[in-house]
Amino acid sequence: MFSRFFRRFLPCVLIALCFVALCSFGCQRRTASKPSAKTAPKSGTKTAAAKPAVDVTLSAAGDCTLGVDSRYSTAFNSVYQRHGAAYFLEQVRDVFGADDLTLVNLEGTLTTSTDRADKTFTFKGPAKYTDILKDGHVDAVTLANNHSHDFGETGFTDTQTALDNADIPYFGYDTIATLRVKGEKFALIGLNGLEDPSETTLTKCIARAKKQKPDAIVVYYHWGIERNPMPEAYETALAKTAIDHGADLVLGSHPHVVQGIERYKGRYIVYSLGNFCFGGNSNPTDKDSMIFQLTFHFEDGKLTATNNAKVLPCAISGHTGVNDFQPRVLTGREGARVLDKVATRSQHWGVSLDPDGRVVSNDAAVK
Repeated sequence: MFSRFFRRFLPCVLIALCFVALCSFGCQRRTASKPSAKTAPKSGTKTAAAKPAVDVTLSAAGDCTLGVDSRYSTAFNSVYQRHGAAYFLEQVRDVFGADDLTLVNLEGTLTTSTDRADKTFTFKGPAKYTDILKDGHVDAVTLANNHSHDFGETGFTDTQTALDNADIPYFGYDTIATLRVKGEKFALIGLNGLEDPSETTLTKCIARAKKQKPDAIVVYYHWGIERNPMPEAYETALAKTAIDHGADLVLGSHPHVVQGIERYKGRYIVYSLGNFCFGGNSNPTDKDSMIFQLTFHFEDGKLTATNNAKVLPCAISGHTGVNDFQPRVLTGREGARVLDKVATRSQHWGVSLDPDGRVVSNDAAVK
């Protein structure tokens, strides 16, 4: 009797046990895969992914006069005719090509105007000289200097048109350039401190730049006294005001010689970069120059540091007795000599250079 009962109900028991086991297994899977209350996103919201860290390396050089004052010399034009546009920045093309942003001061005009200003030196070249900048990997130029209006307003607007046609951004005076570099927005301000050394103009320009919501602000000043090894008091005041109001780097030109470097509130000031590709003089006495390099470090789209500052010692010519208009990086004894010159002119601010040109700042030494 028991045997018949067992044979009759055993299949039912087995089916019931299987059903219970399957239900239990299914419940365990759903429970394990369910997000916890802390990590589950709310319905209808999106989690923004953090931007990766970005380093942007900037190179800055000084006065580039692409042309001549024909009353004194036409040597630069003659070299162009013989060698072409690529010749002039050939020795530094690899440096500028390897960085992310290259800035220079375009000191002169690109125009055919004959409306020469009544001054000692007036510089101009043809519009095709923009090829010198393009071939040399120059990314943007400042026009705020004492030679951009050598041929009046016509010469100035002709220069702007030539740069526009060559797709070379420019900045200076009322024009603030904003450039995207590796996804980060740079605002570039150019000011002529020789004509307008007021802090009001500076702070208004920075305020205008901030409206563009840049990730970094660079101010390039034209200021100082020619051939002076040190900046004037008004320059140091303007530079610090620029940083106080949001500038992340301050550059300078005009003295035609290299000057020192200061670090203020974690930001660098380069008071004079010297001449660079300088067609304005066929044989200047002081041919020393430099390229200043700086890395901007961004975390999640915000500038967190400016570091790896470095000076590349340069000469504006490959010859000591003549200007061949071909700037180059110096090595060996000559490179060390230029580095020592920049370091000596920087020691007032507690800044030194190591043998490789890296900038070392002893902020505690600054009074």
